[in-house]
Amino acid sequence: MPIIKCSGSIPESFTTRRGLLTSFGALALVGCQGATTSVRFKVIASAIIDGRPVESSSVMEITYSKVTHSLIGNGGATRLYGEALIFDLDGKGTIYILPTQHDPNNSLTQVYEDGILATLEIRNSIGSLSDADFASLRSANGRYPFKLKTSRLPVIVSFKNENDPKTIFEIQPGEIGRYFSGVQFTGLDIAITTDRLTYKLRKRLPWLDTTIAPRKIFARDPPGALRPYRELPFSYVITPADFFGDASR
Repeated sequence: MPIIKCSGSIPESFTTRRGLLTSFGALALVGCQGATTSVRFKVIASAIIDGRPVESSSVMEITYSKVTHSLIGNGGATRLYGEALIFDLDGKGTIYILPTQHDPNNSLTQVYEDGILATLEIRNSIGSLSDADFASLRSANGRYPFKLKTSRLPVIVSFKNENDPKTIFEIQPGEIGRYFSGVQFTGLDIAITTDRLTYKLRKRLPWLDTTIAPRKIFARDPPGALRPYRELPFSYVITPADFFGDASR
């Protein structure tokens, strides 16, 4: 039996959900890194404010890697660089579009890692990308409407008071006008770019750049509370990490 030697470090993320690997699972996935490529893109949010079209954007980057010869077969890994998009609504308020989605299990999970593939009409999943898929990622250019295999979009949040993170609340895209008069959210696009990554969020929300435990930043149940996770309000689920890609935390 041939001995396979690999060099390099173990990618932090091997699945489509960040942070769910156990130590055993991570060990089972140790292998060689095969094909890899990075896609730098601009997330562009569009809205109509008092009848006038307005856009705001943030530059992010995803590295896709193929993992081969692991103990459980082949797979894939991703690394997401970047942060939530800040969209100032012409003096009416501000929304933040996070690099996560709010799934039916009340969990905040990755969105752009899968969304870029769907947007570029790559049908294979992160763990089964082909050489042709990597070629498509490397040659991507232009601007596209954002797509996901579900009807969900990235999480949109705002604050009653930006200086108090406990005042955070989630907004559905079609309901932005309820909170900000005269504002209609019209869509999200992805544009391939070579621009620099955006780093504005920690300056705008200084409480994100802190070592304070999430329990002291966002609202949480008291110790000993046994409320089911699915029943927790959004403000009890979110963490500071949800404002950043896994490589930018």
